[in-house]
Amino acid sequence: MSGGPLPTIHEVARLAGVSVATVSKTLNRSGKVSALLQERVNAAAQKLGYAPHASARSLRSGATRILGLLVADLANPYFLKLVESIERLSSAAGYSVILCNSAEDPEREERHLAMLLSQRADGAIVIPTRRGWSGRQAALANLPMPGILVDRRIEGLDLDSVTTDNVALGRLAAEHLDDLGHRRIAVIMGSPEHQIARHRLDGFRSGLAARGVTLDERLIEKDNFSEAAGHAAALRLLAHAERPTAVFATNNHLALGLLRAITERNVSIPDELSIIAVDELPWAGLVRPGMTVVTQPSEAIAETTVSTLLSRITEGRSGPGEDEAKSIQLQPALVVRGSTAPMRK
Repeated sequence: MSGGPLPTIHEVARLAGVSVATVSKTLNRSGKVSALLQERVNAAAQKLGYAPHASARSLRSGATRILGLLVADLANPYFLKLVESIERLSSAAGYSVILCNSAEDPEREERHLAMLLSQRADGAIVIPTRRGWSGRQAALANLPMPGILVDRRIEGLDLDSVTTDNVALGRLAAEHLDDLGHRRIAVIMGSPEHQIARHRLDGFRSGLAARGVTLDERLIEKDNFSEAAGHAAALRLLAHAERPTAVFATNNHLALGLLRAITERNVSIPDELSIIAVDELPWAGLVRPGMTVVTQPSEAIAETTVSTLLSRITEGRSGPGEDEAKSIQLQPALVVRGSTAPMRK
């Protein structure tokens, strides 16, 4: 019946013919109960539509079995992959996930974090927005629950983090293009002020320098944050009197903009231009020729994130405490497809 009073644990006990304590142990899996009694309790609870009250249970145990997940931008396909894996792994461990999309808006991120605190989440997973907000560092440093940063670190913040080695990522891209004989190489990237973009460029530049190749600074298109910006940057590069023979797009939005510009200018891949991007995304293996990419280990990042956070929760810490914060970097991998080829003589 809808609209009537919710069934109580006492009604479940009466219907099952057991004590209230037996119902509590069965439904909360907090004690030994025979299989026969468990079956009777579960059948009675199902018939009555009874479920343990989560708020009351959390008050008794001090745990909500809820994790907060703040994502910088759900429009980013790479973050979507991370979210799917994190939610699946958390669910398998018995935790529900409250998902919040900050959409690269610092004010939304601040509001979402306050909501998670009010919900008394057991832990917080944060993929932080590029720009911060007043008091963000202090708020995250003083979380009343364990927290962990993913993909992006916040400099000076002593909090667990799991990221990709972005210097190595840039180096892998550079070494691949150098192996193919490319010397006039362009880069489309975000702002050097942002750690990830800067590290990818540093790795790319140092990877070429180690091979005796100097990256032409005039072919670096900086401060691009969207597909449209990547498209405009690619058009500028294609308009050079001496067009580059290869382009490295440092994130997936920029890679999409690059592909659109190449299509509009009828440039042949890889005969006229080799391109290499970041992340193993659904379209990477579907475009023709297939896209050569440097992949971030999203599944391993998700597994490490969840296991590290749950360890902190299990240990009963509200932060690193006496232990130093863990800064875990995982290694990228190169996946070669048809969008890169040896430079024509």
